[in-house]
Amino acid sequence: MIPGAQAVNAALAAEAAALVAGLRAVPEAALDRPTCCPPWTVRDEFAHAAIAVSRTLEMLDAAPPPGPPVDTARYYAPDHRFAPQADRARVDLAAEFAAARSGPELIDWFEQQAEQVTDRVGASPERLVTTRHGDPMRLTDFQVTRVVELAVHGLDLADALGVAPWLTEHAAAVVEGLLFGLSAPAARAALGVDAAGLLRRATGRVAPTGAERERLDGLGVTWLTLG
Repeated sequence: MIPGAQAVNAALAAEAAALVAGLRAVPEAALDRPTCCPPWTVRDEFAHAAIAVSRTLEMLDAAPPPGPPVDTARYYAPDHRFAPQADRARVDLAAEFAAARSGPELIDWFEQQAEQVTDRVGASPERLVTTRHGDPMRLTDFQVTRVVELAVHGLDLADALGVAPWLTEHAAAVVEGLLFGLSAPAARAALGVDAAGLLRRATGRVAPTGAERERLDGLGVTWLTLG
């Protein structure tokens, strides 16, 4: 179950603000720590998430495409968009973007981009946009994928920095809705984890045991293809 446009936009704003606060609270040298997504450092993986959010502005500057739109789950289809060459391009782009900016400059840029996104999305949440893969999507559905980016990569960054995850309740609700619909509370209870622990298992950050995967499958989890 995907929340409404207002809830998705609020989740993006909240998670972006939490990410900014989390990164500003650490020394700039900590941004060079390795993450669970090699060869990315913290600054590289953050740059990837920042670029991902900023893409909405480019999409809003373009004319709306004809439909029919694809849904959010289809965005994560295991096809050419997650092929090795596509993953390599994502890795290289983030590293190059991060290398050209200091940590504070990168954080400031992301904060400005996120604020512009939430402002502009709020004015036309139901229009169609074209993703960089060529798919037409409802803007709100695409913004769900941006919340996924911030939430999942935020967990990686917090782990790399050795701090408690800053995952917000708003963002967790959006991502859990995509993955589990109304079954998220049952999934957390079945695994005995909090929202961060559930998202780590559902996105491969923590490999679920055979028993855990069986429980998740039984609850109808939507497994996403991620780069």
